[in-house]
Amino acid sequence: MPHTILLIQPTTQSNSRTWSDYETQAASLDAICKIFETFARNKLPENAEFTFDINQVFEFLDKLTDISMMIFNAETAQYVPRNRSWIKQQLFEMFKSKCRHPEAGEKLIAGY
Repeated sequence: MPHTILLIQPTTQSNSRTWSDYETQAASLDAICKIFETFARNKLPENAEFTFDINQVFEFLDKLTDISMMIFNAETAQYVPRNRSWIKQQLFEMFKSKCRHPEAGEKLIAGY
């Protein structure tokens, strides 16, 4: 998987913009889940058990002012931009692959 740059702007203030880079797209998706988990855990009592589903991650992403990725394309030697919708689809696929019975109508639950 190609090198990926994750761009996040949590608030409308331009100084809230951050970026981080990852060796793979999968690593950047894992990072998004870890960012969400940190955010959600900060709202819970200490040592509380924590699980989450894909809808909670999507709600978190929708509250961000902006989130996008730049994924390196080796054929063109350029970075390809990917938007929030694309990121959500990739996260859905990642959660689906981790779920034991995604076709049985279960909520997709994962912990990082």
